[in-house]
Amino acid sequence: MKIKPNASPAELSSPFFTINKEFCSDFESYIASKNGKVKGTYNAWSYLIFGKISNPKNWSLMYKKSTFTSTGNLLLSSKYESLLVMAQWETMRKGTHNFEFEIRKKNRTDFLKIPLSKSLSNFDFSNKYVIHSKGNIPKLLSELIEILKNLFISEEIYKIVHKNDKLRIELRSENHHFDILDKLIEL
Repeated sequence: MKIKPNASPAELSSPFFTINKEFCSDFESYIASKNGKVKGTYNAWSYLIFGKISNPKNWSLMYKKSTFTSTGNLLLSSKYESLLVMAQWETMRKGTHNFEFEIRKKNRTDFLKIPLSKSLSNFDFSNKYVIHSKGNIPKLLSELIEILKNLFISEEIYKIVHKNDKLRIELRSENHHFDILDKLIEL
């Protein structure tokens, strides 16, 4: 299945439609180069696209962009727009169920946990994230952090969860990051 436009005729000449079309086309080409499958839709305001790669491990990919508009709100300006851009990468890691962890941006309540508990620790290179883990840090987590280091530094990582053999990486980014995804696929 292909990624298809669901735009109105008026949107087809929009530069935003062109940008979203190119983003989806690049995604479709990348997934095709991995012998995967894609589906999804796009228009000038949004896209929601999915990809599946099965070699060497199964990966499910999702990219989403949504523009929300509000008009006539007395508390806000006459026109307010909000943008959500995200990516989610998931894979199963058989045999890793003995170790669970979550990496996420710090929130206000983390500052109340002084000193940090054993299950909550900081990164060496970024004070914006915390790791919740049970047990020792396995090789998988160390390799994962090294591959994703630039995304941590740019603060594009939203959350990483490893639970019940499933690894899920959530980004808040307008970029594909195919170079990083290629490294993860080989991991």
